[in-house]
Amino acid sequence: MNSEATVFSRNQRIIFAEPLTTPAAESLLQEFIGAIGRALSRNEVILGHIKVLAKLSDSVPEQFLFLSHTRLTQVDITPSKYWPNDEEAGVSNMELCVNVLVFGYTMNQVEQVVAEALHELGGRVYPRRGRSGQLAGGRKRGLQPVKQ
Repeated sequence: MNSEATVFSRNQRIIFAEPLTTPAAESLLQEFIGAIGRALSRNEVILGHIKVLAKLSDSVPEQFLFLSHTRLTQVDITPSKYWPNDEEAGVSNMELCVNVLVFGYTMNQVEQVVAEALHELGGRVYPRRGRSGQLAGGRKRGLQPVKQ
């Protein structure tokens, strides 16, 4: 087992196939972070932490959701006071900042786990810096590719 910490940090954009309610988007993000945690745990313990900051748009930076996963049995979710808890559809995309700090895994392993977690949700990863998207899955439960 690698005793060095691996620190993974990426800004990524996700696009939903159809607009979602914010509770549905929260649920999808909770599944995403949970899939990463399960894959990077040892004996049902996460040796580190996984954090995701989800923003609805750059134009309204106060609308964000913070997810933290340090125990397999729990994902902590903290919305900003401006996060809309709305049952009406309207979330078509999000900007994600994914941070993973774990012991016992290489950077390649962590990158693969994050890509596989997106694949489970049927999505693609779009790096924020405008490079073309890297395929992490097909069109399944809610995420879709976009032309850049």
